[in-house]
Amino acid sequence: MYNELAWLHGQPTVNCLFKQQLDDFQVTEILPFSADGHGEHVLVEIEKSGENTQWAAAQLARCLNVSVKQVSYAGLKDRQGITRQWFSVQLPFSKSLNWQKLPASLRVLQAHRHSKKLRRGALSGNQFNICLRQISDKDEAQRRLALIRQFGVPNYFGAQRFGHEGNNLLKAQQMFAGKRIQDREKRGLYLSAARSLLFNQTVSGRIDAGLDKQLIVGDCLMLAGSRSFFVAETITEELNERLANGDIQLSGPLVGDAQLPSQAAALAFESEQLSAYQSWWQGLAKAGLRQERRPLLVRPEQFSWQWLDDCTLQLSFILPSGCYATSVIRELANIQSI
Repeated sequence: MYNELAWLHGQPTVNCLFKQQLDDFQVTEILPFSADGHGEHVLVEIEKSGENTQWAAAQLARCLNVSVKQVSYAGLKDRQGITRQWFSVQLPFSKSLNWQKLPASLRVLQAHRHSKKLRRGALSGNQFNICLRQISDKDEAQRRLALIRQFGVPNYFGAQRFGHEGNNLLKAQQMFAGKRIQDREKRGLYLSAARSLLFNQTVSGRIDAGLDKQLIVGDCLMLAGSRSFFVAETITEELNERLANGDIQLSGPLVGDAQLPSQAAALAFESEQLSAYQSWWQGLAKAGLRQERRPLLVRPEQFSWQWLDDCTLQLSFILPSGCYATSVIRELANIQSI
């Protein structure tokens, strides 16, 4: 289903190779706060090379001789790449920090005492450095890069959200059909995948309808950099100007246990997009998820690029927490398998 979603700038004709080397994908987490220097937790920034987050957390627990339940992190990061990620460890003051037992694929960059546990989602964003190789058409890639810089990309949840071959969606479907999932973390993963699919479908429908940059009466408009939103009961010149200036953003639904907050024409449009997924919506509502909103589009910050040669492109940009670099790459080029 991910490959069938609409493109904001038209389906790319450019082809490329991605993740041919470990350092072709690098991401650094950006915390919205600094360690306060005291408390029963230790904030640790670790550089992981070719390892997944859960494994790294387990190795950190083993190294410090604590339960893995005492290790937390803000989010999951790709295994295939070099990622600089924050963890927190609940650790008594009597225990020293000795990193010698960590595997060579994990490197401690910094560690500081902190008074609070690191919570899921507690990031302001992620810095990406990405290398794309064997670009098939430099001129067309250059044109699309300019469009991405100016208008952004659809804020789709990436394919990795849905698991290998969409397995998380299959598990969600089984759960909605009555299968009990005892593991709380897996249950949350399947619910998130289902809700992400519904969001993606709504965004894709809006792009197909040519309404990705246009206000509709009843739209839920999000304040830039905030989860707050308000309903546009009428369309005014002021709202159009604020949208053009990036002060407000169009949004799509993250469905939950109540009526969609959109109104009038926007409500009718979103309801139509979700009409084929009523059983999923009911399952998400039954699970107690709250109605939320997510920006329709995302514009990469500090978006820059460099051609290393005529077919090798180095990208650098920042995305807000919860946004996917793969959604940026998807608008630029088709990733070819070898």
